[in-house]
Amino acid sequence: MKKVEAIVLRTVDYGESNKILTLLSDTHGKFGAMARGAKKPQSQLNSISQPFAYGMYMVAIGEGRGMGTIIQAELHESFRAIREDLFKAAYASYVVELADRFVEEREPSQGVFLLVLTMLTHLEDGKDPEILVRLCEMKMLDLAGIRPELHHCAHCYKPLMQAVRFSIIHGGPLCGDCHHSDERAIWIKPVTLKLLQTFQGMDVRRLGDIKVGNDVRLQLGKVMKQYIDEYSGVTFKSRTFLEQLHKYDL
Repeated sequence: MKKVEAIVLRTVDYGESNKILTLLSDTHGKFGAMARGAKKPQSQLNSISQPFAYGMYMVAIGEGRGMGTIIQAELHESFRAIREDLFKAAYASYVVELADRFVEEREPSQGVFLLVLTMLTHLEDGKDPEILVRLCEMKMLDLAGIRPELHHCAHCYKPLMQAVRFSIIHGGPLCGDCHHSDERAIWIKPVTLKLLQTFQGMDVRRLGDIKVGNDVRLQLGKVMKQYIDEYSGVTFKSRTFLEQLHKYDL
């Protein structure tokens, strides 16, 4: 029996009244656990088994990779405002899917756990969701060991005074002398690179209000999407849904 602080990443209905939860904890990483009776409205496990729920779980769990069983749980934060808002829920789904894909089962992941919890808290508090996601992506790349080098030219490796383009192939920004080395490199503004550098070094708990123009938002999104696709090899269903929401202005 273990007592773990955890966030619900995914839920799957099982039978008439049960749920299988994928939990992210700081001490035990990602693991599955059965919540018996959680689909029943009167169940004490109902509220703690909702997407994004954060709480303390008493779990019967072995040392192997088998599924655990939730014995009881105490809800710390439901993030109800996120679940009741389509856009917030879509962004939160992407945040937790990033964690789900980058964290191995039963591998301690305090950094990812704290990142996800902080992102959900900022979303609940009304911070700019698009900026939050860009920040989360950058931090997740860092934690996964595939962060881009943003302070030197990715081609000649000289200290970067001002970038002109961002090369996915080379894994970072290109200086004025090297921007022709990759024909598919993305044109970026100086402020776009500055924001990427800021996101990489920022303490996510101290995020203030960041004003970003639409053109820079588009550049940030394009750079991060292509970089993640190239170096993670993962397809994100929640990101596709987010793109559809924006495409049709839902």
